[in-house]
Amino acid sequence: MDIEIESLQEAEAVIESAIRAKVKRLDLSFSHRYRDSVIPDSIGDISNLEELTIYSKSQNIVYGIEQIPTTIGKLTNLKMLQISKLWELEYLPEIIGNLTNLEVLHISDCSRLKTIPNTIGKLKKLRRLELMESSFPLANLENLPDNIGQLSSLKELIITSTAIQSLPNSIGNLSNLDFLEIRRNPKLHQLPDTIGKLHQLTVMILERGFLTSLPESIGELRNLRELIINYNKLTQLPQNIGALTKLEKLELIKNQLTGLPDSIGNLSGLQNSILLYGNPLNSFPESVFNLPFEIDW
Repeated sequence: MDIEIESLQEAEAVIESAIRAKVKRLDLSFSHRYRDSVIPDSIGDISNLEELTIYSKSQNIVYGIEQIPTTIGKLTNLKMLQISKLWELEYLPEIIGNLTNLEVLHISDCSRLKTIPNTIGKLKKLRRLELMESSFPLANLENLPDNIGQLSSLKELIITSTAIQSLPNSIGNLSNLDFLEIRRNPKLHQLPDTIGKLHQLTVMILERGFLTSLPESIGELRNLRELIINYNKLTQLPQNIGALTKLEKLELIKNQLTGLPDSIGNLSGLQNSILLYGNPLNSFPESVFNLPFEIDW
């Protein structure tokens, strides 16, 4: 069910209809004419719901939706929750931890969102977590909860355009994480050493940020196939980067690298050239001649 809502009465009628029809998918799209600033509590009564999208087309902060009703915790069959462009939303309800069947949580363009509740650690079936910008950054989101490491089923984590300054050490407990994307987080300058515990990780994308270094533990990511660190502030690479023998793709465009470690020649699994455009390189180790592809710089 997908409808653009213009009044509270219309929102209540849509939800009532969804309850009667026992819908499994509902898109609540609030138009720029919506002036009531609330989501009806009755949303928690759509007991069959598996996919819920809450989206606002209004950028009028006077009338913006300020909170998600706690009754959302009753939607225990929910598998996907998408929240986008709720400009006035500062907090998610703690009761979101009751959504124990949730597999996908997407939050975008909620520019005033300050925190993600600790109860997120209860979402043991969560496979994909997206905290991102499509039009506006999550400019007030400064940290992730420490217990994010309890998301034992998480396979994909995407963090773009936030004010996060550091990642919790518990991120290393995400034993099933396969894909990690971190883009445009200007206050994030380092990754925790525990990143090396992500032994199932195959793709790591770190783009358009201010990373000044990588932890030595990155050499422990023995299943990593793609490492993309473009447009950052790296001045050197860890010596043990050569331990990533399954690496097929390495991009290091627009950093501040002046050289490469000797171990770079051990990356025998590369299937493409190493991209190093825009770095002030002044020398290469002889080991680069062991590589199956040339270096482009």
